[in-house]
Amino acid sequence: MSFQSRPTVPRDTAEAGSAALGALPEWDLSDLYPAPDAPELARDLDWLRGACADFAARYQGRLATLDAAGFLECIRAYERIHAVSGRIMSYAGLRYYQQTTDAERSQFLANMQDRVTEYTTPLVFFSLEVNRLDDALVDGWLAADAELARYRPVLERLRKMRPHQLSDELERFLHDMSVVGAAAWNRLFDETTAALTFEVQGETLNLEATLNTLTDT
Repeated sequence: MSFQSRPTVPRDTAEAGSAALGALPEWDLSDLYPAPDAPELARDLDWLRGACADFAARYQGRLATLDAAGFLECIRAYERIHAVSGRIMSYAGLRYYQQTTDAERSQFLANMQDRVTEYTTPLVFFSLEVNRLDDALVDGWLAADAELARYRPVLERLRKMRPHQLSDELERFLHDMSVVGAAAWNRLFDETTAALTFEVQGETLNLEATLNTLTDT
């Protein structure tokens, strides 16, 4: 078996090509929110806080008393809450990953994580309570309502976690601590690696550009 070395591109040629490209494109996040201080974002945060509190007040301790239609309404309300919280965190996360060395973006992401975690804490009961429901009751709901039956895969996946479910107090504690757990360490790792620079043949390069030079030989 023979190997042929890949032709290399002179550095000055590569730099000239990069300059010719002009400004590189960036993610357009305006479909999520126009800006970090957009009133739409403030509106969704306010809605999320109220919706989570209302959901807990309406359903906590009462899931087993619902009928199929009532549980479908509950599922859809829960789904709506997660759609909004996901939209908020998608915007904050994608904006941060556009430039991980920007302290303002990092702080904005941390603030959004704190607020979303705080607002969604009342929802911790839901998965725990769903997993305590009798199989016969859940199967009856799914058989009685075709729309609810669409959520069967989600419910089955959730209920498979029953053997690993902790107490309500511990699950709530883990939820509250999530912002200073793995997510915080992941963000620290991203910020640290993004800030690394190396001297390569008299030129200061970031980590990605430095690793790219390894392909030039």
